[in-house]
Amino acid sequence: MLRLLALLLALLQPPARAQEPAAQDVSLGVDWLTRYGYLPPPHPAQAQLQSPVKLRDAIKVMQRFAGIPETGLLDPVTMATMHKPRCSLPDVLGVAGLVRRRRRYALSGSMWKKRTLTWRILSFPQSSALSQDTVRTLMHHALTTWGIESGLKFQEVGSQGPIEPDILIDFARAYHQDSYPFDGQGGTLAHAFFPGEHSISGDTHFDDEEIWTFGSKDGEGTDLFAVAVHEFGHALGLGHSSAPDSIMRPFYQGPVGDPTKYRLSQDDREGLQQLYGKAPRTPYDEPTRKPLAPPPAPPALPPDSPSFPVPDRCDGNFDAIANIRGETFFFKGPWFWRLQPSGQLVSPRPARLHRFWEGLPSQVKVIQAAYSRYPDGRILLFSGPQFWVFQDRQLEGAARPLAQLGLPPGEEVDAVFSWPLNGKTYLVRGQRYWRYDDAAARPDPGYPRDLSLWEGAPHSPDDVTVSNTGDTYFFKGAHYWRFPKGSVKAEPDSPQPMGPEWLDCPAPSAGPGNPKPPKATLKPGTCNCQCEINQAAGRRSVPLLLPLLPLLVAGVASR
Repeated sequence: MLRLLALLLALLQPPARAQEPAAQDVSLGVDWLTRYGYLPPPHPAQAQLQSPVKLRDAIKVMQRFAGIPETGLLDPVTMATMHKPRCSLPDVLGVAGLVRRRRRYALSGSMWKKRTLTWRILSFPQSSALSQDTVRTLMHHALTTWGIESGLKFQEVGSQGPIEPDILIDFARAYHQDSYPFDGQGGTLAHAFFPGEHSISGDTHFDDEEIWTFGSKDGEGTDLFAVAVHEFGHALGLGHSSAPDSIMRPFYQGPVGDPTKYRLSQDDREGLQQLYGKAPRTPYDEPTRKPLAPPPAPPALPPDSPSFPVPDRCDGNFDAIANIRGETFFFKGPWFWRLQPSGQLVSPRPARLHRFWEGLPSQVKVIQAAYSRYPDGRILLFSGPQFWVFQDRQLEGAARPLAQLGLPPGEEVDAVFSWPLNGKTYLVRGQRYWRYDDAAARPDPGYPRDLSLWEGAPHSPDDVTVSNTGDTYFFKGAHYWRFPKGSVKAEPDSPQPMGPEWLDCPAPSAGPGNPKPPKATLKPGTCNCQCEINQAAGRRSVPLLLPLLPLLVAGVASR
């Protein structure tokens, strides 16, 4: 009986589709892992390929360090993490370094032999609205952050003096006479050199093609203070950390708050104090803090730019919600928020749609749906009866009609998502959905169908997306319905409020001012849901076996 039950369950399971990474992703992944210390550099006299076992182990170490699921595969979440803005320096100081160290912070093995360090800014950012005085003050605060915890003192010196500074700060582009060329806006943000006797020791370089900001209210640009604190940690001898709240994590985490009040995490303090000891506990030895001028006023906006105030993310009712390369995007009007794989918002303030998606026509004010296409990773944005295709943030070609995806001419969509169970794309409008085969580049026949396939889903959802763990989420208003991986039945506790789970918002309190979740949910219709799943996976359905399953389970339980 047990064997029969196992055979029956195996028949009912759709075949797993092995989603092998593209050759380009493998090449980029190996290059990334080598650049940041997870794989040894190739021997100059050999052309040996990386061992599959070593590659898998290196990916797992990288995933553990980044705080993402340890699959050992170059899956979408891992590739998205590799594409995040970050520091140029390696995460692992020697390939075995991450395994050897007992603490989550890493030490470079070098430190300054003196207690007072000098610094000077060689050049200032050219693409930033920050004044030179603001940049100097931010550098002062970033260094003071480390001095408070260690008793180190930092002294700014002028360009005309005889003293060669210990820490020389430079804003540079592309190749700039060291081993870490910059790559333009996005990728690597900055790097610093560990303490030592070399002339470049302690020097700190920032990519001048980044849009450096301070106190930005809309999540745009890169916060100079946060990156400077990170890089000065390297200049003092600290490596990267895997601690979730460490400023020494290799990936950019967004602004860290008021520079005059910011304090290091416990992990960062322990790493610093292992090198330099604890700071004296007298108020006279605490470094002084310069007064910090308010951030500069933003440049004047074009006439067609959205005006303030910006929408409140805690209200819900988003136009579109999409998982794009591991991050969740929440679109509302000409704005959007981004939720990192770690569950942290990039910023509580939204970013402007047209500043991020380069080439999106200015007349597009609302994104109704979005998704990342399987298998080439292109990003599709939908508005009205059209959609646009992007490679990363760059538009590819002109607008395309939704009719290309199998919808009637002039039709629009409410939601689009790719279901990992079968790799197909689902396009939802009201109570109907169409299905498109991206691998074959053609719509599937026999559509539209009724949305009752998804038992318990809300009527006319605002959007649908699939999480990094494979669960499917329906959104409507300020609530969500969760469908476990591979299931077409909502969890019994659905719906739940979106705010606390997704958007760092407080749980809604009961009252007349807060809308309740919709009561009407879809019940199974005339479609056979298991049949739909099996057909989607390219298998014959086995409807006659389904009624036998409860009897078989009962029989096994009674034995």
